[in-house]
Amino acid sequence: MSFKVFVSYSTHDLAQVEKLQQQLVDNPVELFVAEHSVSPSQDLAQSINHAIEQCDLFVLIWSKNAEASAWVPQEIGKATALRKTILPLVLDEGIQLPGFIQNLKYLSIHQAPSSALVRARNIIVGAYEEKTRRQVAAAQAEKDKLALMGIGAFLLWAFSK
Repeated sequence: MSFKVFVSYSTHDLAQVEKLQQQLVDNPVELFVAEHSVSPSQDLAQSINHAIEQCDLFVLIWSKNAEASAWVPQEIGKATALRKTILPLVLDEGIQLPGFIQNLKYLSIHQAPSSALVRARNIIVGAYEEKTRRQVAAAQAEKDKLALMGIGAFLLWAFSK
């Protein structure tokens, strides 16, 4: 099972994004970071839109740089419109989350970056594990449903004899 994470960030904050990537190296998480996930000659906007549509979790690296970016607010808008779960990681002290997501609890990275990134990793891996549990439960429910239908068909056949 894949678990896709889209990371929205300003290229000026790429070093922080790469630290988050390092936290997730040995985990079954597919991280979309435009800088590394889109090849030269690919349509950047189309690749980003597709990645947001397909993601299980939208991670926002929010900073003064992201606030000034032309791309990041658009990516937030798309994720919000698609009702994606958003995990905001705030890099700069005193900065507020933008409009539609101001009500979200965020994880502050500026005070203790190392422990905050470990916590972010744990949240992301926990979301992956929750998706896995839901899929296993749905598959089991489907098997149970088919088994009951089989028993019902057998009983119907047996009583008709």
